[in-house]
Amino acid sequence: MAYYRYSPHTNGPSSYIDILKKSLEAKGHTVNLLSHDKKWLNIQIDNQQTADKYSIKCELIRRYQPTYTAKYPLWIYWREMERYSLELAIKQLDLNGYDLIHCHDFMTARAMSRSKPPGTPLIVSLHNFKYHEAKVTGEFYKKTRSEQQYIKIEEYLGAISGDSIAVPCQWLKNQLIEIGVSPSNIQVIPYGIVKEPFVQNEKNSSKKDRQQLSKIILCPARLVPAKGHRYLIKALSILRREREDFHCLLAGEGPEQKALEQLADELGVASAISFLGKRHDIPHLMNHSDIIVLPSLHDTFPLVILEGQFSAKPVLAANAGGIKEIISDGADGMLIPPADSEALAEKLRLLLDDDAIRLQLGRRALDKAMNHWDIRFHLTMLERLYQQCTAQKRSSRHFSAGTDPDLEILNQIDPGKTDEPGFILSGEIPPSLKTKLGRQKHYIHVYDLSGVLLQTKAVDSGGSYAFQPLPAGSYVLKSTLESFGNQMVSVGRG
Repeated sequence: MAYYRYSPHTNGPSSYIDILKKSLEAKGHTVNLLSHDKKWLNIQIDNQQTADKYSIKCELIRRYQPTYTAKYPLWIYWREMERYSLELAIKQLDLNGYDLIHCHDFMTARAMSRSKPPGTPLIVSLHNFKYHEAKVTGEFYKKTRSEQQYIKIEEYLGAISGDSIAVPCQWLKNQLIEIGVSPSNIQVIPYGIVKEPFVQNEKNSSKKDRQQLSKIILCPARLVPAKGHRYLIKALSILRREREDFHCLLAGEGPEQKALEQLADELGVASAISFLGKRHDIPHLMNHSDIIVLPSLHDTFPLVILEGQFSAKPVLAANAGGIKEIISDGADGMLIPPADSEALAEKLRLLLDDDAIRLQLGRRALDKAMNHWDIRFHLTMLERLYQQCTAQKRSSRHFSAGTDPDLEILNQIDPGKTDEPGFILSGEIPPSLKTKLGRQKHYIHVYDLSGVLLQTKAVDSGGSYAFQPLPAGSYVLKSTLESFGNQMVSVGRG
């Protein structure tokens, strides 16, 4: 298996990959995972093989920057340097001997298709649709025409890089068809999860209901714009004006945290919300909550909804992406329009007021989960796909990694780069972290809002860092100093 981020990560695809790997190993398969390491400097295979992607990328930047940035916007240039360094790092690893390679994002899939042994079948699982997400969050419309073309072409070519494409819902299949992917090559295989951590003891559940007067609302989601936390906080502020019998837990980390905390304070609802940060006890949180809410502006087939259904809790979610393929509105959960705080407040009010409806929805949600989302159903469908691909003996697709970046992507972008200003992003790590520098070298990474690593810079002895010019936009900073956290920053925008 191959995944662009490191795993286990704090997002749905990483949780799914972790579940899938363990479940396949339990059935006797040998499964290794290729991913970034936690420092985002190397590409590794389960700590058994390592390639220094950071050094590869530094060399590519030196080689290509003068001529490349004269033809393409800065954002595309940094994306291509990341893609090509990923490709060449994979090329350094020994992938011979694997019966199958299963990629879990379009970026790694494209790099893998140009770097893997020619005869090894490649399956591409897509868990999101970044082209659609960029439109929903508005980032797409802040891009130049060539950048917009790049976003669409990059996802399309990543999708078709394998011998087969697996998606968790019909909605995502339809989206891929709209950008040109052949429907005959796409298989819909809904997710499955291991139910045991979530299925709780009925005796304990009823005891909690009798003893607890204040209802617990849980929102388990990364703190990023696409998850719609702002609309949840506004809905909670509406409810707080009329009642105090609830408390909301936001379980997740992300660059939006400071802005969301400020919003909660401005709306006078901060005392009713707890920001829990990264959590590794989501089953416990679900089992001790009364309502699970997911106010996403964009989502595909969220695992947390499946988990919530196994915990026998009513899930209130925005009707985004493939969510309506999980929840039947009013039967085993509730749906509201995305970005509608009034509707969200109304449904929360109903669930807070009516114990009978809340418990009935929870029981029906558990019935649906038992009949549809057990990991055994998912494994049966996936193993069948594995058998189909390996039975063909040799992969039908292979793209050679040469001495140049992926020209099939670049050649489809309109020529004629317009002048654009570049902005220097610089800063210092917090004083409390400078004492942790010591003799070990640490780095700062800058990512775009889609989660792709654009640049990495070493922190100097005084704790300072400075990146090469970036286009105007918003970015996320992370560091090999884990306590640095996630920081949202902007350059060239008011």
